[in-house]
Amino acid sequence: MNITNKIYALALLLAITACSGNQQKGDTNQDNASTHEKSGQETDQSGSLIIKRYEKALFTLDASNLNEGLKKLVPEYSIFLGDGDFTTGDVSQIKDFITNESNRAGYTEVIKQYPNLNTLSAGLQKAYERYAQETGIESFPVTYTYVSGFDVQYPVKYADTAMIIALDMFLGKDFELYKKMGIPAYISSRYTEGHILPDCVKEMAYPLIPEKTGAYTLLDAMIEQGKLLYFTQALLPDTPKELIVGFSKAQLKWCNENESNLWLFIIENELLFSTESKAMSMFMVDGPFTSSFSQDSPARTGAWLGWQIVDAYMNKNKVDLTTLTAIKNSREILDKSGYKPKKR
Repeated sequence: MNITNKIYALALLLAITACSGNQQKGDTNQDNASTHEKSGQETDQSGSLIIKRYEKALFTLDASNLNEGLKKLVPEYSIFLGDGDFTTGDVSQIKDFITNESNRAGYTEVIKQYPNLNTLSAGLQKAYERYAQETGIESFPVTYTYVSGFDVQYPVKYADTAMIIALDMFLGKDFELYKKMGIPAYISSRYTEGHILPDCVKEMAYPLIPEKTGAYTLLDAMIEQGKLLYFTQALLPDTPKELIVGFSKAQLKWCNENESNLWLFIIENELLFSTESKAMSMFMVDGPFTSSFSQDSPARTGAWLGWQIVDAYMNKNKVDLTTLTAIKNSREILDKSGYKPKKR
C-alpha cells in the first residue's frame, strides 16, 4: 500500500490487518498515558481506554523537518505510516496533505470542537465492555482519531484490533466545508458528535452478520439492517433511537406514526421478497425521503422496519445477540417474530 492511500485511508482496512501484530504490542502500553505524553504522542483518556490522536501528532509536526518528525511517530502510528521507510515523494505527499487549506481547516475545527475526547473515551469503553459481555468475544481495539481529508465513504473503520475515527467527518451539519463539498443536508445531519458511538458500534456488528448468498431480497436487506440497529441499541442503551438509526426526531416520529402504512405498501405491492433494484432504492437507499410517501418521511425506512421486526423477534424468542446475528434465513426471523405493525 502506498503512502497516499495510508494517509487518505482509502484502503486502511488492509493496513489494519497487515499491522495487527504491531497493534497488539502497542496495546500493552496503554495503561499509562504519561508514557505516551513523554514520548511526544497525543492521547486522551477516560478510565482505562486511551484514544490515540493521530491528527494532533501529525498536524503539529515541523514541516521543515518532516521526515525526522514522521519517523518518531512510526512506533505509535504504524497503522497510518507503515514501517517508516519514507521516500522523498512520500514525505512530499504528507507535507501536501497537512498543509492543504481544507485539511488544515478541518484540523482547526477538530481541535476547536474536540479539545479532549474524554466523553468519547468513556462511551467507547462501555461499548467495548458490553460487546464482550453480549458476544463472549473479547474486543478492546486500539482506538485512534485522525483527520482523513474528509473521507465521506468511511468515517469510521474497524478491524479486530483497531478502531479508527475520522473526526473531520463529525463536525456538525452546519460546518461550512461540508456545504462547499456539496454534501446534502440529509447526509451532513449525521456528521455530529452524537453519531460517533453508533457508527463505531455498527462497524463492530458488521463482521458478525453473515453475508447473504444467492438472491438478495428486500426482506434480506431489511433484516440485515435491523440486526445492525438492534445490536447497536443493545450496546448503547442510553443513546437516543434517532441517533442509532440516523434520523431526526421528527423523522422517527413520522416512522412511528406511519409504520402500518409502510408495511401495507410493501405487502400490497409484493415488494417484500422482490430482488428488483426499485424496491431496494425505495426503502434501503439513502436520500432526502422515501419516494411514494410524504417528504416528511426519511429515506431508509426499510432499515427502520427491519429493526421493528428484529425487535419483535428478540422479544418473543429471547436469544443472545450472536445467535441473532448468525441467523442466515431472514424469513425465519420474520416468521418467528409475530411482527404486526403498530397502528397509531
